[in-house]
Amino acid sequence: MMEQLRGWLLSVIAVSLLCALADTLMPPGAVKKAGKLICGLVLAAAVLAPAVELDVEEGGRWLEEYFSGTQDREEELKRQVEEARKRIIEQEYAAYIVDKAAQMGVACTAQVECRAEGEGLYLPVRAQITGPLAAGQREELSLALERDLGLPREGQSYHSGEGAP
Repeated sequence: MMEQLRGWLLSVIAVSLLCALADTLMPPGAVKKAGKLICGLVLAAAVLAPAVELDVEEGGRWLEEYFSGTQDREEELKRQVEEARKRIIEQEYAAYIVDKAAQMGVACTAQVECRAEGEGLYLPVRAQITGPLAAGQREELSLALERDLGLPREGQSYHSGEGAP
């Protein structure tokens, strides 16, 4: 590609130099006017020569590949955005659970897993809560999660601080 560009540029420069030399050597009058016209046409031909060699079909294929690639990249970006949105929503649900437990006087951690319910809507399906919750506190938190988040009891799992259920 660079070699082709170099060759084209050299031919345009050579034609320009020849036209300038011819212009200085031509006698004034009609001959000079005709010579300038011919030099202009030759220079235009040298400048436009690569356009004659263009492969339009190859250009069309390149454009199709380019647009196909942009569509693939767009889909990938949409997927990444949705994954990031899901992670953020899961973190928000987990923060809600931790805050709810803190209101009961218990420090805990929570991990939440969501499923997609339509465009941009994610609902919690599983939550793992780790912390020293007494049976009554577990029951109270479980009711709150079911009522406030719609998280079914079978999707809730509780673990003590030592890692044993």
